[in-house]
Amino acid sequence: MNNLASNFEKDGVLVLPRVLSNTRLKEVMKSCEDTLPNIVGSRNLLSFNWATILAEELKAHPRISSILGPSSKVIQCNYFSKSADNNWYVTLHRDLSIPVAEKIESEHWSGWSIKEGQLYAQPPRRVLESLVAIRIHFEDNDESNGALQVVQGSHKPNSENKDTMVCRVEAGGAVVISPLILHKSSKLKSGSRRVLHFVFGPHHLPDGASWPNADHTNQ
Repeated sequence: MNNLASNFEKDGVLVLPRVLSNTRLKEVMKSCEDTLPNIVGSRNLLSFNWATILAEELKAHPRISSILGPSSKVIQCNYFSKSADNNWYVTLHRDLSIPVAEKIESEHWSGWSIKEGQLYAQPPRRVLESLVAIRIHFEDNDESNGALQVVQGSHKPNSENKDTMVCRVEAGGAVVISPLILHKSSKLKSGSRRVLHFVFGPHHLPDGASWPNADHTNQ
């Protein structure tokens, strides 16, 4: 296992500088602004071709591919935009729900809900352990503009670490996290914070469950 993959497995978080060049970041920001004008957030960005293309680029990135492995596929892309007018605090939590095509009858699945017209559920832990989230930042991010804060190692059962790490990252950089890690973010003190949050996972789900939008998730 290479150092990046080993560190991610141990800590559940990595900060990667300069994943996107300035030119590519500007292109992505323009695509996002054109398709999501004045939108605070969305969970359904994989319906846009530019988002699936970017997901493929991320999967092929040398530092990211070493973490994801060859069998991962993109299964979700969210957009979050904090500003002075749309400012919120996110309490410490884990991301336990995933999008699915349809409801199944299984004791291993729970927490069924609808978000933005999409069905979500909480899968078995082994599914959550296989997921990796890649957060691409549109601007420099630190304590002043709501940087993500995580408890390193808390993606593992029985972790006793309680210390919070601030994920400071520059524009065009990425924060890579396990959805099982405890994480939160504060309100902005200044500036703005825009993030594309991609989730990658296995091609197949257990118990007869399946991912939605299969034609968008084969990267």
